[in-house]
Amino acid sequence: MQRAFARFFLVLFLLQNTIAGELLKLPLLFEHYAQHKQLYPQTTVYGFIKMHYMDPTVVDADYAQDMQLPFKTINNHCLTVQLSLPPTVIILRITTFGLVRKKIPDYNFNLPVIHGNSIFQPPQIS
Repeated sequence: MQRAFARFFLVLFLLQNTIAGELLKLPLLFEHYAQHKQLYPQTTVYGFIKMHYMDPTVVDADYAQDMQLPFKTINNHCLTVQLSLPPTVIILRITTFGLVRKKIPDYNFNLPVIHGNSIFQPPQIS
């Protein structure tokens, strides 16, 4: 069951955060090519790709269909999940000639602390 969830979330992540979602539009490319082939029987695959991807975009009768082809327009939406954990204190033990010293690294993250019962308050540095 965990593998099924992992696969589902991996596919969801890839479709939302990469250009892999454009691959779902490939059937539209084949259908559009078939339409061009019916209208203009001399159309080759190279000519079709050149006309739609390499040449400047022409606004014509099938402009709406042209813009639905894969990799023509890319949606700028993404789904991100971020996990933030508070920092931990690291103690290093350094031995020099039998003496043990503890060294605590110097850092200050200035983590915001929320005071009060409501979570809808601006962060406060304590």
